[in-house]
Amino acid sequence: MTTITISDKYAEALRALGDVQMAVDLALQRYTIEQITAKIASLRQRAHAYEIKYGLDYSTFARRIAREESFVREIEATGNPLWERDQADWEFCIKALKIGPTRSRVFY
Repeated sequence: MTTITISDKYAEALRALGDVQMAVDLALQRYTIEQITAKIASLRQRAHAYEIKYGLDYSTFARRIAREESFVREIEATGNPLWERDQADWEFCIKALKIGPTRSRVFY
């Protein structure tokens, strides 16, 4: 178990409301959910931005990059010399979200 220090002013307020430990646990649970929700939203936004930038979903993009040299040349010619960096980040977003073929669908 990890020990967390709580400012006296918060501890007093929590004591007045009941069980301090239960209140802290609930606050941490809510904070954790908020942080996870924000991270998921950020990953979705990044993945969607790449879909807009390249005009296709990640699986199609990855397949075309792997199979079509002309597609790579086209991307580089249209001013996207950092497409490999984009691909790595896009793949990270997709894997983190476990998105299937339908955009922005999260599976738990």
